[in-house]
Amino acid sequence: MKKYLFYLLMLLTSGILTGCLKEEEEYYSSLGIIHITDDSTIIHTDDGERLLVDNDNTLGSGINDNDRIIADFTLVDGTTPSGIDYIIHVYYIEKVLFKPVIELTSEIQDSIGNDELGILSMWLEKDFLNLNFMFYGGNVKHFINLIRYPGEIPSDTIDLEIRHNNRNDDAYYRQNGFVTFDLQSLKNGAAVSVVLCIKARDFDDSNYRKYFTYRY
Repeated sequence: MKKYLFYLLMLLTSGILTGCLKEEEEYYSSLGIIHITDDSTIIHTDDGERLLVDNDNTLGSGINDNDRIIADFTLVDGTTPSGIDYIIHVYYIEKVLFKPVIELTSEIQDSIGNDELGILSMWLEKDFLNLNFMFYGGNVKHFINLIRYPGEIPSDTIDLEIRHNNRNDDAYYRQNGFVTFDLQSLKNGAAVSVVLCIKARDFDDSNYRKYFTYRY
């Protein structure tokens, strides 16, 4: 299990976190998918671990089954049930923006946008492309999408673009955003992996480009 020490959470929020932390406790953060039933709440992390939440009654009504989330937590002592890696006590949980890859068509060409944004970090984990980015804006909600071009899914290299629509917002101050894109629609049954060429329009009209090998 990776100990992030709230680093990822601080990327998602612009506020300052304060509080007293017990020195003897270690705090962790994990990205994953949450599964909620009448009997239990389990987080399936990107690291392949299954975390049983011991205080699921405090998660709040905004978190639903199969949501993509980030959770900050400590480990709880005790015997773990079969199929569970750790029992955890959640101190903070946040729903993560989780979107599919969109096929670019003439109908959405204008609304999808192509405004500048800064890529702070981007990584591939399982079927997820995680993107931490920045932009300039005011009080208007911006749109972020990952698009592919029409046609059959290639079996070698897929060209993708991160598209940002600032919706004519005024660039008053810097803001950070975080999003996960679901890559499962890109699987080609004739292959076991594919190269993703991901492009974006960076500031000063420079072009951002990065390659990943997506194995499935």
